[in-house]
Amino acid sequence: MQIQRLADLDSSERAAILARGGEVSADVKEGVAEILQAVTTRGVAAVLEFTQKFDGVELSSLELSAAELAAVDESAAEYDFLREAAANIQKFHENQLANINSEQKVETVKGVETWREWRPIEKVGIYAPGGLATYPSSVLMQAIPAKIAGCSEIILATPPKKDGSLDPVVIAAAKISGVTKILKVGGAQAIGALAFVEQVEKITGPGNPWVTEAKTQVSAEIPIDMPAGPSEILILADDFAVPKFVAADLLSQAEHASDSTSILVTTSEKLAEAVVAELDSQIEKLSRKEIAEQSLTSRGRILVADDLDSAIEFANEFAAEHLELCVEDSEKALAKIQNAGSVFLGNFSSEPAGDFASGTNHVLPTAGFAKNFAPLSVETFGKKIQVQKISKEGLSEIREVCEKFGELEGLDAHARSISIRFEDAN
Repeated sequence: MQIQRLADLDSSERAAILARGGEVSADVKEGVAEILQAVTTRGVAAVLEFTQKFDGVELSSLELSAAELAAVDESAAEYDFLREAAANIQKFHENQLANINSEQKVETVKGVETWREWRPIEKVGIYAPGGLATYPSSVLMQAIPAKIAGCSEIILATPPKKDGSLDPVVIAAAKISGVTKILKVGGAQAIGALAFVEQVEKITGPGNPWVTEAKTQVSAEIPIDMPAGPSEILILADDFAVPKFVAADLLSQAEHASDSTSILVTTSEKLAEAVVAELDSQIEKLSRKEIAEQSLTSRGRILVADDLDSAIEFANEFAAEHLELCVEDSEKALAKIQNAGSVFLGNFSSEPAGDFASGTNHVLPTAGFAKNFAPLSVETFGKKIQVQKISKEGLSEIREVCEKFGELEGLDAHARSISIRFEDAN
């Protein structure tokens, strides 16, 4: 990877680094629209046809059978790692629910009591990608907060293997985390199945460009969690950082896919050079070396900043999915971070720890959407309803204000609904 000075980037170079999301091709947009239209009109039959066409898998049914489900013993010792990760994820997300339910009632004026109450979304669809790799962690990351939120139906869609089966570890993860139904389908047709066959009330989860575009298109009718594109990491580092750790974490994202983004911004040219050497050494040991090389070549950057403040300014502009602060005073730096999906403080807060088992969620906004989207959480799977309880005395306190608004806005019935309550002694 080439080392560049951050201050020397011209406006077009800087814009190219920031615009890593990329435009969705017309072919993908049109292809997704055709798939969704077919699923809307022909339902399961269309989903099965697309699964055979795109995945080369002939299925007789979308849903994982009871026999296939029962064949996996989620309590087996081989799945201990799933249960340990699930326990940590549960702890982190249960704390969110406690905070959600901690709101106090507020008396805005005497006799007017207001508050909000949590209600889960009843039926949600979660998508776990497949293809290049198996992702049981994505099942845990979505189903556990959905279950904690109180969702009564959690439907998982995930691509089948060539023989039409699912990896047992994915099934085990689903059983451990509270999934109520599993669909053996991936791609845009899976999003169509969740939306128009299962008729879920929200769809979450990461995926390839076809999945992301399908989520975008169905979002006009069914809410989604967030836009989610290729994975990315930005590491801010000074001389406190350990070069081999930094290189390893850059590679952990580069191995995802050729369009993943891995960026180091450092105040130390010495560290930058050491990281380059480590990348060259470590990449040779990777089973996904070719993918990582393509990713680093096309989307990798090492930028040397004049000072930490300019590095932080760039990080906030970039709004990374994953942000590591490998600097001497990481908590002081954190206070200046405005935009990031998930932040990792210090040399031992490895990004993959957050992917798997620290407890935080790994379904995160990418491509700069961390400026206005939060990570997937318990809040993703529910909403607050607001409540008011008003006594006659309380209504009297705000009567004049309400009647004035009704008069001003030409809403006579609004004003009348207030005043009628004071027309007689009843």
